[in-house]
Amino acid sequence: MIKKLTMLLMLLVSLATANAKCDWSTLKLQQWNERNYYKWYVSGKVLDDTCVDYMFMVYDDQTKKIDTLNSFRGIVEVQFNKKGRYRLYLKVWNRCEKCDTGMVRPIEIVQFPGAGVGYHSMSQNCRQYKFEMTYIKGYPLKDTCMEYYMVFYKGPWMDTMSQKEWDNLTDYQIGMEYDFPDADYLGYTQTRIADFTFKDTGRVLMYAQWWNKCLRQDTFMFRRLDVCKSKPTSSVTTLNRPEAKLIGMYDMLGRPVYYIRKDEIIIYLYSDGHSEKKVVR
Repeated sequence: MIKKLTMLLMLLVSLATANAKCDWSTLKLQQWNERNYYKWYVSGKVLDDTCVDYMFMVYDDQTKKIDTLNSFRGIVEVQFNKKGRYRLYLKVWNRCEKCDTGMVRPIEIVQFPGAGVGYHSMSQNCRQYKFEMTYIKGYPLKDTCMEYYMVFYKGPWMDTMSQKEWDNLTDYQIGMEYDFPDADYLGYTQTRIADFTFKDTGRVLMYAQWWNKCLRQDTFMFRRLDVCKSKPTSSVTTLNRPEAKLIGMYDMLGRPVYYIRKDEIIIYLYSDGHSEKKVVR
C-alpha cells in the first residue's frame, strides 16, 4: 500500500513539473504597426527554456496561402504592399514536453483609394520613362501634406528569372524576399509626375510610396519594368480626334491601361471598360 502511494505521489509530482513547463501564461505577442508596416515581438519566461521553439506565419485571406516568416530573436517585420485581410499566426511548442500553444492577430491593410502608378517609355529613347503616381481620392493634388516617392532598383537576380517567374512575382513576395541592397540602387524621384532615364536595358523594380506626413499614413506598391523590351501595340486605330495620341500604361493591378491626351486634357481608358477625364495643368 505504501509502495503504491509513493508511486502515485511521484506521478503527481511528474505531472506538476510537466504542467509547469507547459505553462504559457507568461507568453506575450506584442504588435506595432504604421500603416502597411508591421512588427511583432514575442516574449515571456517560457522562451528561456531551450526546449521551446516558435514559428511565425502569415495567412492571406485573399489567396488562401500561408507564408512562414523568418524571425530574429523573437522579432519579425513585414511590409504589406497589397490591401486586404491577413492573419498572423504564432505557434510555440515545447519539443521536450510534447505540448504547444498558438496565438493569432488579425490584420487589415487599407491603401489610399485611387493610388496607382502609370508609366510609359518615350518613342525616341526606350530607356527614358515618364511616370505618374495617380492622385489620391479625397486629397487635392496641391495638398502640402502629401509626398510622393519613386525608387528604382536593378538586381542581378531579376534578369536571371524566367519570364513566368517574373510575371507572377507578387508585391508581397518582393516585400518579403528582396532586401534592397545599396548596390542595386539606381535612383529616386520625389514628385508625383517624373521622368527617369535608365542607363541599362532589362528588368527593373520600381518602388512607389504615397506619404501623408500630417496623418503619418502611407501606401506602398511595386512595379516591375522591362526596359527597352518591345510590347504588343494596341489594336485601337481610330480616335475621335486625329491629333490626339494614344499612349499605353498600366494600372495599380498591373493591367494595361490606355489614355488619350490632348493639350491639358487626359482621358483614361481602363481595361474594365470605364473611362475617366482629367485636366492636367
